[in-house]
Amino acid sequence: MIELAGAAELVGRIEAHYQAVALGPMADMPLCNPRLSVRLVQMVAWEGGYLGVLVMPWAINLLRLPGASAWPQAAPLAKQVLRFPSGDYVFVHGNDVGFGPYQVCSLFSPALEFDSMEAACATAVAALLALLRVPMAVPEVPQAAEPVSRRRWLFGRGDARRTDGHLR
Repeated sequence: MIELAGAAELVGRIEAHYQAVALGPMADMPLCNPRLSVRLVQMVAWEGGYLGVLVMPWAINLLRLPGASAWPQAAPLAKQVLRFPSGDYVFVHGNDVGFGPYQVCSLFSPALEFDSMEAACATAVAALLALLRVPMAVPEVPQAAEPVSRRRWLFGRGDARRTDGHLR
């Protein structure tokens, strides 16, 4: 994961846009968390574009922006499944006058369970890291032996098998 050094201007435009939305149309909406503000927590280069996590009072979303590679043309609100190391995720297309085409994938909506901006941002970074990592393989658990009969145990017979492998 490579952090973008020259993304400050783009991050500033995105945050300013959503801050205006937070103070305008979304102000005082019941689904907004008053403990959260707007912050693009992390922005990284990913597969010819940019990928970040946007924390807002009403949601926490993955945000995908075009880069040097070709960007898929799609109608606003069209859905596209994107493959990441951790699995497949559905993104929704959009276009904003402030920063152009984008795709979002909702992580938390609404984001009411966060007690602080710090907790929301830490969760956002953890989500991005988890998205970009291959999940750990679950080790195969060997089949458990047949449980000992309570009756055999009660009468002191212990295991129901004889030493030659046959049942008693």
